[in-house]
Amino acid sequence: MSGAVESSVQGGTVLVDRALDAAMRWVSSICLVLLLAIVSLMVLIRFYPFVALGWEDEVVELAFAWMVFLGSAAVWRSREHIVIDFVPQALAGSRAGRVLEVVAGALVLGFLGVFTWYGWLLTLQSQGNTSPMLVLPKPLWYAAVPASGAVMIGYTVVRTVKAFGRSTVTQE
Repeated sequence: MSGAVESSVQGGTVLVDRALDAAMRWVSSICLVLLLAIVSLMVLIRFYPFVALGWEDEVVELAFAWMVFLGSAAVWRSREHIVIDFVPQALAGSRAGRVLEVVAGALVLGFLGVFTWYGWLLTLQSQGNTSPMLVLPKPLWYAAVPASGAVMIGYTVVRTVKAFGRSTVTQE
């Protein structure tokens, strides 16, 4: 590719990446606020029963599922998740460090592939079912699993390809 075309492709990829990150973080944050409000309301109603709700459990389940899985994908993207990294740090910049990164990426891709596949099957299996109170399609609950899995697979593939293609830094 020419320099201008390559630059515009990279610029477009960066824009998509930033938009996806912002969307995942916003949706996760909105779900957290919704959870906080509804669970607080449920506790208040338990002590002061001024109204009867029937839909709150379904909204809590739905918001919790999307918050957890999209939030996981968002922190996966930026590597903000909890990790034990003393071995990768010790091997950073060496050929062994690069090999470790590629092997770890392959193992993670295997796990995420199984995770996403079975999440997809669960979503398909729930087709035709609806929630009792809100009458929402149940696949909405389960779709968070394959959606987040697909995002995490994408980021893992990019990282692994970069690690595989990166030249090692030699220390003198």
